[in-house]
Amino acid sequence: MNRMLLLVCIVVIIFVASLYVFQSSKMKHESSDYRFEIIEGEKISVNNGIYVLGFTENCTERGTPYIKMINSWNLTLDEDFWISNVVKCFDGRIYAAGADILKIENGKVVWIKDLVAKEVIYEGTRENPIPVEYGDFLSVFDIESDGEFLYFNTRDRVVKTDEDLNVIWAIKIKSESDIRFGDLSDDISVSDGIYLTKGNKIIKLSKDGKLEWALLLKSKEKIKREVNIPEEKRKMAEREGEKIPEFEELPRYSIDLCAIYAGDNVYAAGLADDHLCESTEIHPFLAKLSRDGEILWAKIVNVTYPESQYVMEGKIIKDGKRFITWVSNCVFVFDENGDLINFYLIKGPISDLDLEDGTIYVASPVVCREWLENGEEKFERVGVEVEEKSCSATQIDILTEKLKLKVENVECYSKNWEETTYEQLGSSLHVT
Repeated sequence: MNRMLLLVCIVVIIFVASLYVFQSSKMKHESSDYRFEIIEGEKISVNNGIYVLGFTENCTERGTPYIKMINSWNLTLDEDFWISNVVKCFDGRIYAAGADILKIENGKVVWIKDLVAKEVIYEGTRENPIPVEYGDFLSVFDIESDGEFLYFNTRDRVVKTDEDLNVIWAIKIKSESDIRFGDLSDDISVSDGIYLTKGNKIIKLSKDGKLEWALLLKSKEKIKREVNIPEEKRKMAEREGEKIPEFEELPRYSIDLCAIYAGDNVYAAGLADDHLCESTEIHPFLAKLSRDGEILWAKIVNVTYPESQYVMEGKIIKDGKRFITWVSNCVFVFDENGDLINFYLIKGPISDLDLEDGTIYVASPVVCREWLENGEEKFERVGVEVEEKSCSATQIDILTEKLKLKVENVECYSKNWEETTYEQLGSSLHVT
């Protein structure tokens, strides 16, 4: 009898332990999932509240801009304000920007200002040039904060200010030969320094605006591709003594970055074009680097889509030891070792996203389909659908190559919008 009772106890213990392992495994899987909430608007920021920048739009015209805190205040702005590019909340201080910049606290506008760079053009003759100074208004595409200062990406300049937009320094990035470097990608990240991207390039500045390093990402793997030129041109080249090879060696992958996150390490995301196939395949891409620019791993997600269906926008958000990465219409979740946890395909318009408590908030601007019915125009708003897909990630060999760049200090200042103060704007702004 005792032996039978002991046997029953052992069976029960094994069953309970198995059930616990099953439930633990199930909970672990469920905890890796995220829910999505779609919010109408252009840009979104989540920080002890949900803040949305948008326009009072319908399907026939674009209305006035607004900034609102969901379930709280709603601030309607003057239609002449240009602030469609970014909204960020830093410890209760909200900044919205485009060509104009607003600071909001407790649902009220503190100030409206512009960043202006001093430029010089020359009039007169070549023999007698006359310098003429003018102010070039900068458009802001991203803002970050280190808790004390603000850092602005204006694509062709990086500007550091205090929280009231008093400029500390502004720089341009140039090639070593003093040629303009070109526009940066929109995203900026700040930790021990300032991180930016452009194409396949990653740039790190110090918080004093000095260049620490710049590098480009290159595919280690090469492919051979047939040199396709008309036979007539090939024969002409051979008659002139020039030998055109039948094949050329090319990098298998080309990288285009649009998002960056910097913490203890640096994560950069974008798209990788795989040239192995006859028609180039485009994959979401993510790489991890050290703060010194050493590449630790690089991966592509094994989904592809036509070139005409992506836009180079994105963001990387840290969630514990995971990284939520948005590139074009793809959202994928990696851990710090490069293992893919989730992949979501977003069907419909998306212009921004942010995260809070396991919910990914997606900002979706108003986009409409148009058709004719009985001679009348009809409109239908395009909705957003989120589809979770099962897919994998593949490690690829990426090398880094040092890039020779330099920075140039430029004069920049801030001034009140249209040389007025918020109090003088009167009825241009109201809160509901």
